[in-house]
Amino acid sequence: MLGFNNWLDRKDFPLFLRPITAGIFFFIFAAFVMKCSKEERYQHNCRFWGITFSKNTPQIEETIRRQLDSLRALSLNNPDGWGIGYFFAIDSFSFLPVIRRGEPEAAFDPRYQESVDEIIKYGNRTALVHIRRGTSGPVSGIPNPHPFRRRCINRRFDMLFAHNGTIPVDVLSGLINQINPFYLKYNPPDYSPNFLDSDLFGILLVEVIDTYLQMTIEECIRLAIVKLDSALGPRSGEMNFVMTDGKTLWALNFTRSIPGSITAYFYPATEISDFWIAASQPLDTFSSLWIEIPNKTLVCLKPDTQPILIPIYSKQKPDQPFIMSANSNHPNPFSKMTEINYSLAEYSTVEIIIYDQNGRRTKNLLRAIQLPGEYTVLWDGRDDTGRKVPAGLYFCRIRFNKKRTLLKIVLIE
Repeated sequence: MLGFNNWLDRKDFPLFLRPITAGIFFFIFAAFVMKCSKEERYQHNCRFWGITFSKNTPQIEETIRRQLDSLRALSLNNPDGWGIGYFFAIDSFSFLPVIRRGEPEAAFDPRYQESVDEIIKYGNRTALVHIRRGTSGPVSGIPNPHPFRRRCINRRFDMLFAHNGTIPVDVLSGLINQINPFYLKYNPPDYSPNFLDSDLFGILLVEVIDTYLQMTIEECIRLAIVKLDSALGPRSGEMNFVMTDGKTLWALNFTRSIPGSITAYFYPATEISDFWIAASQPLDTFSSLWIEIPNKTLVCLKPDTQPILIPIYSKQKPDQPFIMSANSNHPNPFSKMTEINYSLAEYSTVEIIIYDQNGRRTKNLLRAIQLPGEYTVLWDGRDDTGRKVPAGLYFCRIRFNKKRTLLKIVLIE
């Protein structure tokens, strides 16, 4: 920056251009820093991608190819192989998991693209893809062990599973044996005695699903994560995963590391869709259509059904109805600015519109898809054109999905 300042101070450099040039360089520098920060955020080990869809369409095919091409490019930083899994329909009632793996990184392995073609041609409703940068167990010399296939012994549940992160293997094996000391005998790890943490993590999940038969799959996942979180004590662990049974797609964002260091998203950002995708990060240029899963949250995705976001430590059961509320705005009456407060208990499309006392639309304050939480929106007494509206009575309509709430607002001079 010293050389840059000296350059600006040259006598032959026009004086009136100096602040403009400095501003341009500042914005270029800020954009570079933001780009580096975004890239740094996604420098976690491995990447996963999963999809569930109701019917194969040209849109689904184009989306799969585009996003898996994007994932393939990320394999340059995840060189320890790739894995693809999907369910093949034998008949109307039977589905066979198919898994393809490669040791070379996906960017230089033509079999990766061949397997993507298999998903489109033969896949039935769900598929998982994983590229690996190994952190435990055998790192090189083997194809990517993801996705893992695990089947329950006591209930009909067959899953494909891929993990992103690192968990101490001694904690995982100890917890598995604590729940059932004989379980590893009937559901043995794929790699032993040099265990893979992801392998044991999948076994732990299926063990809990296999043990607590009266609980739903979502309740079992929550219980397994709570048990693991407790068993870790002060140690760190990243539990992000994507999992499918051939019908439903589950994705978890749960990390004890630096917040945001490992992420998980789902796509698209709509209320209802005939397909859903979960991934470690946005995988195409439409980043605004990706919803980040909050930390310590599980999302349950089914085609033609609204996504269900389930906080791991929420006391609310997944099948209980969600409650959404809007509080009275403050101040009210107001002259310069008022705030509208509301809370969401589930993933929602939120629309907030101001109407005058004759029912005419005055101001469209918000239309967005938002995650569970508490929010505040401000209104400065202006309409959509930016003009100050007359004093009087106004109504604020807030729509959460299909629920509506109406607030009265009084604007004074």
